Formats: sequence, C-alpha cells, structure tokens
Amino acid sequence: MKITSVKDLAAHLDLTLLSPVATAREIEKLCSGARRYEVAAVCVSPTFVPYAAELLKESPVKVCTVVGFPLGFQLTSVKAFETREVLSCGAQEIDFVINLRWVKEGRLEFVAGEVNEILAAAANATTKAIIECAFLSREEMERLVDVLAACGVDYVKTSTGFGPRGATVEDVRVLARRASGRLKVKAAGGIRSLDQALALLEAGADRLGTSSGLEILRELEKSLQTPQDLPEVEIFLDGACLGNPGPGGWAAILRFKDQEKTLSGSEPHTTNNRMELLAAIKALESLKKPCRLKIYTDSRYLKDGVTQWLPRWLKNDFRTRGGKKVKNRDLWERLAALLKQHDISWHWVEGHAGHPENERCDQLARKAAREAKQK
Repeated sequence: MKITSVKDLAAHLDLTLLSPVATAREIEKLCSGARRYEVAAVCVSPTFVPYAAELLKESPVKVCTVVGFPLGFQLTSVKAFETREVLSCGAQEIDFVINLRWVKEGRLEFVAGEVNEILAAAANATTKAIIECAFLSREEMERLVDVLAACGVDYVKTSTGFGPRGATVEDVRVLARRASGRLKVKAAGGIRSLDQALALLEAGADRLGTSSGLEILRELEKSLQTPQDLPEVEIFLDGACLGNPGPGGWAAILRFKDQEKTLSGSEPHTTNNRMELLAAIKALESLKKPCRLKIYTDSRYLKDGVTQWLPRWLKNDFRTRGGKKVKNRDLWERLAALLKQHDISWHWVEGHAGHPENERCDQLARKAAREAKQK
C-alpha cells in the first residue's frame, strides 16, 4: 500500500484511547485531532461513546468502541447485549474480543456461534474481531480467519494492546494472505512510529489502531515539508524544585511572530530534572502542527540529553553504557516521540544571568512550585 499524503494515512487510522484513567478532556483532544485529520475512526471505551458521538457529530470520523474487552471471556449473551447498548449510544464500529479458550480447545464452531450472535446484534455496524495473535500459532490464526470470513466479519484485528505484545509485520502478513480479500486486517498494539505504521500497511493491514496516531500523522506531515515551509517558533523553558526532591514547577514561553503564550504547572513531589523535562514536553504538546523550533534552556541535562544521549538510549533500551537504567525514562520516551514531529535547534543559556525569557520562566516555575508546596 503506497502512502503519499497525510490524508492517505489518516484514512487508515483508528485513533485509540482505551486507558482506564482516560479523562473527558483527553477524549476532547482525541476527537479534535480526529476531526482535523479526518481519520477513519476514534476507538474509545463504551462509557465515552455518547460523548465521542456528540463531539464528532457531522464529521466523517466514525465512533468505534470495544466489546468483551480485553479478555473476551464474557458470556456470549453479555457480548451481544453490550453490542446493542453501545450502538444505541452512538457507536458505529465494534471491536469485539473472541473467546480464546474455544480456539485452544479446537471448538471453532463455538467461536462461529458467538460471532454470529454478535453480528446479529451489530446490525449495520462495521465489525472487527480481535484474536490476540500473541497467544496463537500460525495455524490457529489461519483457521480463525476462515471462520471469521465465513461469518461475515469485516475485519480481523491482531491485538487488544493489553496482551503480551502488539501487532507485528509477520502477524499481518499471515492474516492478510489467508484473508485473500474475504475480510480486511486491522493491526493494533504498540504502533508508535511512522515507520511501524507504514510497514504494517505495506504488509497488508487496512486499518491501524494506535494511541500514537496524532503523533504519527504529524511525523508524516513534517517529513513531507522542508524546514523552510514550517512556521518558526521560539520556546524558552525552565524547571524548579523546592528541596530536590520536593514540590516542583515548570514553565515555558512560546513565541510565534508577535504572539506569545506562557504555560506552567507543578507536581507535589518531584525533582528538578523531571521539571525541566516536563517543561519541554508540555511546550511541544501544545503545538498543533510541525514547526521549526528554537528551544532555549539553562538545563545541560535537558539539552545534552536530547542532543547527545537520547539517540544512544533509544538503541539500548534506555540503559547507560554501564548497563544502568536511565532515570526518568517515562518522560524521556514521551519527549522522544514529540521530537520527531518538529525541526529543532537547541540553545543553552546561562541561568540567573539576566536572560529575559529565562528569568521569566524561572519566576513562573518557582511560583508554581511554591503553590504546590502550599496545597
């Protein structure tokens, strides 16, 4: 499959947010991005279906949700009931998990019976059967494709994203070859980069389910532009911590032409290094499109980490040359994903030396840290 534009890729993406701690604000952000890029669907938990349906009203983006998730061992009648309920709430696509026990026992007629009941409840909705490839042999995967195709399922889906591993190129190849046009393939689980997405589509996937979909689209957007085409934004960052560890704050100033925006926040117990990283993450997350960035920081930890250490950490599973685990891996991974979306030059400034924006960031970060301490 040849992807030549952001629109091409968006048509194959289900933007997914199935975290058990997802908030309404995060759903709003997901749906806003989905509308902007006109992706195939958003996939949200059943309780968010009515809200997503309202947010995507009069949009071509479909609302997808999950049934029998994530293990698939609910009673068939429960899955059928759940299917009818989510459709009545506004869902248009159903990703349901099959019962793997029956696969392992070789009782595929039970799988077919359950699938038929779910399809009857699904009316005209698009259906995707999740088979969790990580638990299956190649033969089991192929036999399931035959069963699902005979029942009339629209897609076979590789994974829930909650299993031992996500989609692989080999899984997709096996499923697509066996399907031979009788049904389509959706790959899901662990898809975090543009290279992964393109490889899975090339292997035969027609849909990709990913929680990193917006980042992947922005990565492609950036790759199709020259740096001169990108809007130029200056970003000034700082972090502060009272006690280190202790209450901490972060701040960022973003400047585009004659427009300026300030951001700040805090955490009750943290470190200065984490606040420096979080300032960069929050600033980059606030950008709506790929940009040409000049980032100014007084943190050697942040600047040297990005420009010198991070490429090596990514190759070595976030371990130092001595084999020790890299501190603050969670934030470094978030930052690494965001860095791919922009053309960035990093600039170190001396702290507390009169640099106007750095001084302002320092004051904002310290104010946020003091407020965190008082809570």
